[in-house]
Amino acid sequence: MNEHTSFNYRGRVNQAVNGKTCLHWNSHLLLDHPINAFMEDADFYGIGEHNFCRNPDEDEKPWCYVRKNHKVEWEFCDVSPCSGTGKGLEVSCLAAVYVSQSSR
Repeated sequence: MNEHTSFNYRGRVNQAVNGKTCLHWNSHLLLDHPINAFMEDADFYGIGEHNFCRNPDEDEKPWCYVRKNHKVEWEFCDVSPCSGTGKGLEVSCLAAVYVSQSSR
């Protein structure tokens, strides 16, 4: 998986690999976390009033915050690289859903 493509991921996957639904980036539960919708340049990182997986810190793949045992933790998301063809692929895979550097 390409980290550059992963950083630019702007798809609509909102579930972590553990099956938990991602918290919204603008949740009050994230105010004490360094990455949230209220941080400087949140739009640049694709973070806002949604709960879609993102990769704002250029980790190995997109991730999100989830609630786990009454605590907020981060988990990688199940966003797979694109392979094959078909409808629906464009909203769930890395290669098809990203913002290119030149379009900013």
